[in-house]
Amino acid sequence: MRPLLSVRTVLLACLLMIFAQPAGALVYCVTNAVDPHQSAPTGLLANSGWQQTVPLDLFLATVIASNALLTAGHIVEITLEDSFVYEGTNHTLTARESDPGSDLAVYFFTPPVTNFARLQIETNDIGARVVLQGRGMERGAEVLGSGGATNGWRWAWNRQWAIRRWGVNQYVGALPGYPTYAVATFDNNGDPDECMLSVGDSGGPGFIQTGSGWKLATVNFSVDPATFTLSTNAVDAFAASLYDYAGLYYDDNGTWLYAPPGEPPAPIPCRMINTRVSQRIAWLTNTVAGITFPADVGVTFRCETNQPSGSAAAAGLWFEVVATNAGPYTARGLAVDLEWQTGIRLCGYAATRGTFVTNRWSISSLEDGGCATLRVDTVVWLANGGWGTNRVSVTASDKPDEVASNNTAQCVVFLPATATLLRIE
Repeated sequence: MRPLLSVRTVLLACLLMIFAQPAGALVYCVTNAVDPHQSAPTGLLANSGWQQTVPLDLFLATVIASNALLTAGHIVEITLEDSFVYEGTNHTLTARESDPGSDLAVYFFTPPVTNFARLQIETNDIGARVVLQGRGMERGAEVLGSGGATNGWRWAWNRQWAIRRWGVNQYVGALPGYPTYAVATFDNNGDPDECMLSVGDSGGPGFIQTGSGWKLATVNFSVDPATFTLSTNAVDAFAASLYDYAGLYYDDNGTWLYAPPGEPPAPIPCRMINTRVSQRIAWLTNTVAGITFPADVGVTFRCETNQPSGSAAAAGLWFEVVATNAGPYTARGLAVDLEWQTGIRLCGYAATRGTFVTNRWSISSLEDGGCATLRVDTVVWLANGGWGTNRVSVTASDKPDEVASNNTAQCVVFLPATATLLRIE
């Protein structure tokens, strides 16, 4: 069964011809039971997007803004007459926008909400472990290889099991020639939560973890290949997700092709192809008003004395500045400025990132959850003593900062006329 597809560009048309089936129900590595993974993940996978995902018809969509959902564009069953319940309130779809450059679609709704998923805008989704969701049916019978080992699982076609479930996998790369799409394989890596897609999972989200939490990285699109036979006899064809289809024939847009085993024999796993959100951020921000990508960059400031031995005329003073990014997005082009009191002279500095020139610490980028440290060594020399305040401030960033309270810090010192540092507060 192949859902009808809305073809909008030559690129998308080619992709839809290449891949065997739009994605469907999650298939798991270890168990064929329907009970596992039907509630929100816990432990290390807690808060990985379950709460921001909602059913639409028999599919899934993710809340990405106060009034917008993101799902797969090829799903035609969703209509503007549909509604969904989110955080106990009923919401109604009001409009749809289709991405001309990928298989994404945005549905707008009313009334607005305040809780929504953050979007993955960096390209480090490749190689990341991803938590996937799908509207899964139960898995079918084992597919046995020539040696009697399980090569994978058939798809079951019982629509009553259209139940939301989650699983995990890892993106091994972008689709060659099509960087908008990420690829993960059903490679039987020993993870009991490893999953693969099948019919019905289209539109489900894939979330990856960053420093401050989980972000929506992909939307389920397709499975390649999906249908197999032991020969070219299509009467015996079956749909499956396989760890190894070497030695089988597979459907390539209506043509049965043979998958020869390698020398030495190597498994050929099925792969899933999912749309990468990071590649379509420009379209999303132009389509959905109000999407922002803030970064909470904060600084701390401390100073300590380093009194030269046997000297009463000069005192050493070193400062340590720590810049952290509490996310949720990477900040670039950071400038952190230091203001010294009179009588403090720079001797040198050491920074874990960036450069320090003329009292400005420049950091090219600080990722979500990242941290950088600057140590500045100075000499104090004053003819007249007194209190002085030294300050550090974040003065530039390419991201809006919604938490201004941690953008500045200060260190107050008292220097007597001898220039020997006595007290720090």
